[in-house]
Amino acid sequence: MANKRENFPKAMINDSYDYAIEAYDDEKTTFDEISSVEDSKSSYEQYTTAIGPGEMDETEEGTEISDKGAIEGFTVHCANKKFTLKFPLSSESIDDNRKIDNFLKAWAQGLGESARTTKEKQHANLFNYGGFTAGHSTFLNDVNNVLTTSYGNKCYDTLPFFNLSNNLRTAKHGGTYYNGVQTLNLNETNLQELYKLMAVTNAYNEAGVKVSIIPNILLVQQGSLNAFTAEKILNSPGSPDATHSGVANIWRTRLRLVTWPYLTTANAWFLGVAKKGIKSLSRKALTVDYYEKPEIDTNYVRGIIRFGRAVTNFRYWVGANFATS
Repeated sequence: MANKRENFPKAMINDSYDYAIEAYDDEKTTFDEISSVEDSKSSYEQYTTAIGPGEMDETEEGTEISDKGAIEGFTVHCANKKFTLKFPLSSESIDDNRKIDNFLKAWAQGLGESARTTKEKQHANLFNYGGFTAGHSTFLNDVNNVLTTSYGNKCYDTLPFFNLSNNLRTAKHGGTYYNGVQTLNLNETNLQELYKLMAVTNAYNEAGVKVSIIPNILLVQQGSLNAFTAEKILNSPGSPDATHSGVANIWRTRLRLVTWPYLTTANAWFLGVAKKGIKSLSRKALTVDYYEKPEIDTNYVRGIIRFGRAVTNFRYWVGANFATS
């Protein structure tokens, strides 16, 4: 029995998938260095922080132990979004292409690279648009006909991810906080200022209890002047800002430099705690499938990936020089 025309592209799908996955896994990603990654099996995940009872009270022998209450913190939603790409192959292009294997491999590898780049960019956008005072659709975690969040295009507490001192956020205990400075160039002195903002000023939970938050990541745009400045600050044997030699570099080994090509503001810089404060969901890994439209004699190869990302706690990140609109 003669082979049908559609059998050929169907056979190519397995190769397409292998080539695409090969390219997808080939290069190291950054989003999973800074965010907590977990699998998801639904359209969205919901997280509500239970605020603990706080500190224990000193209690004398034989005296009654005091009662402590507990309240709920903010509720965070993280929706899984779908990202797709398709490529048409006319029957003539299949019939007449004498190097279809090489052509398909090149295209499928491009699909894998597109999926990886999409995931990286979408996570980087939490920082690119995190200071927008009016919010941004990057933070919208609504699900069509399923979920409408109460905070729309902002974070769980209706504030931008990075809010300034003139736009304070209020914790459940009533205290007010900010985690962004609009103008603060990267140097040793200013690095200390942001470090203190995170590790001292903002190191309280929603109940107002002091907690330990120690930054371990310095995040900047790859190839920017900030990247070279950060290299000097973190890796120099002595202090690069010192006016005389022999001053020890207190930042050496204290922070890990992460450079990200998908950050769009060259002079922006961020301090954070790895895998804290940002949730990344993996709903559907990259898949490659096939379908055809006989009426136009065309076959389609399609790539689909689903994932989500959301800010879950502002305290683990601070930033400077980010865009606000």
